[in-house]
Amino acid sequence: MFHSIDEAKGELVRTVARLCAAAAVTAPKSGGQLFLRGKPLFIETVFIDGRETLARLARWMRQRGRERRQAIWLRDAALAESLDGALFIGLKDWYPPIYDCGACGFATCAEFMEATRQRRAESDLFEFSGPHCNLRDIDLGIAVGSAAKAASLYSVDTRCQTRIAVAARKLGLIQSEVAVALSMTVTHKNPGFDARMPAADFDVRETARDLPTGTMPIKTPDGRWQHRPDLEPEE
Repeated sequence: MFHSIDEAKGELVRTVARLCAAAAVTAPKSGGQLFLRGKPLFIETVFIDGRETLARLARWMRQRGRERRQAIWLRDAALAESLDGALFIGLKDWYPPIYDCGACGFATCAEFMEATRQRRAESDLFEFSGPHCNLRDIDLGIAVGSAAKAASLYSVDTRCQTRIAVAARKLGLIQSEVAVALSMTVTHKNPGFDARMPAADFDVRETARDLPTGTMPIKTPDGRWQHRPDLEPEE
């Protein structure tokens, strides 16, 4: 028995997150026959609801916002601190469906995988690594949509976000190459519905813990983009 929703909220959100994870895993995938042949699951699901961990994600996002000089990161950081939990859904150790569909710009899946092997290996300094198979990205979108639908059945508010997923990846909380976070709240109103863009001074660190994220690209105060730490910013 509980006397208020606050007493039950934590377990409620965790239970719905488990159901959402199941919905993501069982959502239709391209080349489903490969699973029947013993291919491994490539959808990663990780749920986080600890206040300290959500605060770490928010701090990382604020620092990344200063590096990119984009206020939207600061907006999403504030949202992260108000969440009851976040379910991260991403592509991990994915493999192509062997459709040879050409959507990636290559004639065959094998040609795409070979031609982009080095670029994938070198892309880890970016927010997400890639490139990916287009059909696998579609699979990820279907998985996230299925999870969001499951949450809606139990009246848990959600918002699909990528910036907090970047933070989770860079902090080592998830292993996915690309991911989306299903931010979850049980409040009178979804806090992400009309979140305002905050004013920001990108040249001021909030705390001594605000170290560089080691992520590219970054934007210099004069508005130029630097895509690698060892290269000069672009004009």
